[in-house]
Amino acid sequence: MNKAIKYIAGIVFAAFFLWLSFSNVSFEELRQATIGMSWSWLFPFSIALTFSHYIRAERWRLLLGDTTLVAHRSTLFAGVMFGYLINIPFPRLGEISRPMYVAKQLHESNSKLIGTIVLERFIDVISMLIIMALVAYFLLSDVDALSRLLGVNLADSEVYSALFLNTWPLILLGIGLFTGGWILYKRLTTTNLNSAWLVKIKEIIAQFVEGLMSIKKLERPLLFLGYTVLIWVGYIAMMYIPFWMFDLPLKFDLGWADAAILTMASAVALSIPTPGGIGSYHYFISYSLGILYMVPEPTGLAFATITHAATLAMVILVAPAALAVDKFLSLQREATAQNV
Repeated sequence: MNKAIKYIAGIVFAAFFLWLSFSNVSFEELRQATIGMSWSWLFPFSIALTFSHYIRAERWRLLLGDTTLVAHRSTLFAGVMFGYLINIPFPRLGEISRPMYVAKQLHESNSKLIGTIVLERFIDVISMLIIMALVAYFLLSDVDALSRLLGVNLADSEVYSALFLNTWPLILLGIGLFTGGWILYKRLTTTNLNSAWLVKIKEIIAQFVEGLMSIKKLERPLLFLGYTVLIWVGYIAMMYIPFWMFDLPLKFDLGWADAAILTMASAVALSIPTPGGIGSYHYFISYSLGILYMVPEPTGLAFATITHAATLAMVILVAPAALAVDKFLSLQREATAQNV
C-alpha cells in the first residue's frame, strides 16, 4: 500500500512539474526552437553517459573489497545500469535492485551490498555539496542572479534566520535517528538472543554495517577519490556537450562552469521522487537556463526535453545490452569452471 501511494505521489509530482514547464510554451514554439539544431552531440553524449556509469561500477568495485575476486566488471556495470533502468518507472527502487542483482550473481549478502550503496550515496551527497559550495561561491559575484535562481532575497538577513529555524529540527531528527540506530545495533550485537527472528535481524544489521563501513578497508583511497572526480566530470560533460545542440556556447557564452551549475540543478531535480526525473528535470533545467543565462523559455524547455529523452533512451538501450553481456559471460565462466 505504501509503495502504491509513493508511486502515485511520484506521478502527481511529475504531472505538476510538467504543467509548470509547459504551461507557458506552445508546441509550435517548441518546434520552432528545434529547427536547425545539431544532432552530432548525441555520440559524445552517449560516450560520456556510458563512461560515467562504468566508472561508478569501478568505484563500487573498490568498496566491495575482497568480494571483487569474483565481482566481474561486467556484473558490476550490468548492476549499475539495471538500477538506473528500474529507477525510470520506480523512483529509488533501483538503489535496492542494483545490489540485489549483484548479490545474487556473487552469492553474497543483500544487506552487505545495500550497505555499500548507502555509503556510496552518502559520498555522492558530500561531493555534490562540495560542488554546490563552489558553484555558490562563483555565483555570489552576482547576488541578483543567485537570488532570482533561489527565489529569495539573499541581501535580506531574515532569509538566513528563517533557513536556520526551518533546518535545525531536521538536523536534530537526523542525529536522533543515527544515534538510535547505533544504540540498537550495539544492543543487538552485545546481547545473547534466543529468538530466531531477532538473530536474523542481528545478522542483517551486521551485514549492512559491514557494507557501510567498507570505506575503512579501502586499499586504494586515492583511486577511489579519482573515480569520484571522474564520475562528476562525466556528469558535467553530459550537460556541457548538449549545449552545442543549440549553439548555446556561442549565443549565450555557456561553458564548463555553467554546465557544472546546471548539473547541480539537475541533481536537485532528480532528488525529487518523480519517475525517471520526468517533469522535475524539465522544470529545473529550463528555469535555470532562463533565470541565469536569459535563454528563451522555448529553447530552454527544448534543451531540457531532448537531453532528458536522450538520457532515458541511452539507459533503456544500454541496460538490457549490459545484462545480456553479463549473462553470456557468466555462462561462459560456468562452462569453463565445469571443464576444469
